[in-house]
Amino acid sequence: MQPYFSIVVPTYNRADLIGLTLQSVQNQEFTDWELLIVDDGSKDNTAAVVQPYLADARVQYLPKENAERGVARNYGLARATGRYVLFLDSDDRLHPNHLSTLHAAIAGAPAPPDFIATKYDFDRDGERRPSDLAPLPAGPLGFADFLNGNVLACNVCVRRANPELRPFEEDRRYAAVEDWMFMLQNTQHGAVVQLVDAVTLTMNDHDQRSMRADNQGLIRRLDLAAGWMQQHLQLSADQRRRLLGRVYYLCAIHAYADGHRAQALAYARQAAPGLSLKTSVLLYVRCLLGPQLIGLLK
Repeated sequence: MQPYFSIVVPTYNRADLIGLTLQSVQNQEFTDWELLIVDDGSKDNTAAVVQPYLADARVQYLPKENAERGVARNYGLARATGRYVLFLDSDDRLHPNHLSTLHAAIAGAPAPPDFIATKYDFDRDGERRPSDLAPLPAGPLGFADFLNGNVLACNVCVRRANPELRPFEEDRRYAAVEDWMFMLQNTQHGAVVQLVDAVTLTMNDHDQRSMRADNQGLIRRLDLAAGWMQQHLQLSADQRRRLLGRVYYLCAIHAYADGHRAQALAYARQAAPGLSLKTSVLLYVRCLLGPQLIGLLK
């Protein structure tokens, strides 16, 4: 029978982390699910770690050649059979009520939502902190919201039968940015993500996380994504300014984190037209001072 939820977990060399992720799926209060583990060419012992979980008939292990996360997520999506598909990174953890919370929200909606998400928090070495979603009320998140960045990361649940659903960008040059591109492309014509006011997922904020491990690589991908976004999205002049302001703001922050002051300041200047005056000034001052001096001032 068709499961209600399909959970797609792309993974690459996360043998030391994926066990807790898979256990968090098996701990779900709502049990009508299937789990598709898409191994994107791991070179470690991921297959051995996954093996015990295959005793559960709801779990599938799908090894493939490495092609990055966009391809892996689409690979899982194409093989999913559930009414709704959610994407879970192999270093993150669902709370036991994640699926039951989503199911209740979907069942209580006047019409089946095409996109729905709960809130998440971060775990950094055992210390929990809220995400940028924390202060947002329940309700729709649309294209205008995603112009300012992707506060959802890849914590989104999609209706599989949605004929307008656009897949993830598969070009590996955009790896770590494809989540944001996915949300922009899927909301640019009026679709929204229904946000549920409940924290039901924890993201593992470890040093090898894609948003931390390679700042210069991420800057290159963001720079490329700026061109992709202008080519694939229908943007007014104001929307273009806001979107590029956010892209270059992120480039400046990651250059700042690496201690590359001149690079950070150059991106801060590019970001300025799309930012508020206050945000622009604070970004410029931060980049000018650098992380070491900021640390001393704290």
